[in-house]
Amino acid sequence: MQKDLEYYLSLSYPFECYSGEHELGDAFLVQFLDFDVKAASDDYDEAVELAHEYLAQYIANELKAGRELPNPGEGMGFMKHREALAAYKSRDYETAYTIWQEEAKTKNDQAMANLGIMYLKGEGVSKDYAKAKEWFDEASKYDNDSANFNLALMYQTKIGVEEDMEKAKDYFRRAVRKNHTQAAFRLALILLQDRNNLEGVKEGFNCMLKAAKNGHAMANIQLTGIDKPLREDCELNDYFRAQSKEKQLEIINDALDRYIKPILLKDGGNVVLVDFINEPELELRLAYQGACVGCSIASTGTYTMISETMQKVIDSKIRIFIL
Repeated sequence: MQKDLEYYLSLSYPFECYSGEHELGDAFLVQFLDFDVKAASDDYDEAVELAHEYLAQYIANELKAGRELPNPGEGMGFMKHREALAAYKSRDYETAYTIWQEEAKTKNDQAMANLGIMYLKGEGVSKDYAKAKEWFDEASKYDNDSANFNLALMYQTKIGVEEDMEKAKDYFRRAVRKNHTQAAFRLALILLQDRNNLEGVKEGFNCMLKAAKNGHAMANIQLTGIDKPLREDCELNDYFRAQSKEKQLEIINDALDRYIKPILLKDGGNVVLVDFINEPELELRLAYQGACVGCSIASTGTYTMISETMQKVIDSKIRIFIL
């Protein structure tokens, strides 16, 4: 869903109402807890209505300025975090560090992760891998995706710790579950190193597809077919589409075994069926093996041969991804 004004106004931002003497006089004061947005009136319902009007104006102005907005319940800490980010981007590391230190005391896991990054890179502080890991570990307790990603990198590339690929994969997986694009790409590369491990290949394929759909440039290069539009103007194979998924898989595997694999095997390559999805649209996921992996023509001529063959067996309204 596009995060426009309508989207944000559909969210249930919490507010509180105070009655009696306060900063705006003796009336009902309504204040949204995630913003510095308030309204007052002698009538409760009118105060609530006014506060929502002011909130709509505030959100519209923030969107027009291209600024992020908090989700309900994130509170004013979001605004402090945004101030720290602005300072960090302008290389005012002292201000960013001070704000994130204070926010970390309130269990703000993103502030903890950002402090870890500062120690990891030596930005505004002396580079200290041990302190970086301490902050990442603390943020990871709250399943912070940035912290988990950086812990994975540390274990993968031996930054301040001994290499431990199992820990690296575990932390990458935790970040991927929070839709971290870089984590998905890096985990895919690890899992796809052994293309005979079909379980690992399937997980790696899913990660690469996630990264590609999130716009990761290298993932889009690796995954052939991601840029191909789904054909709509074609005659459908009603016979194939009326079959059970089990029967459809039989037809697909037969086509691979008879028409495609023999050609690839001649040159020391191969292809394996990773997954087949038959609803809401047909989607075929394949992975190269042997000499086909990394071959310069695999993403062009070989893909075309496989794609055209499978479209003849099924029909042209099918997505075909090959990794």
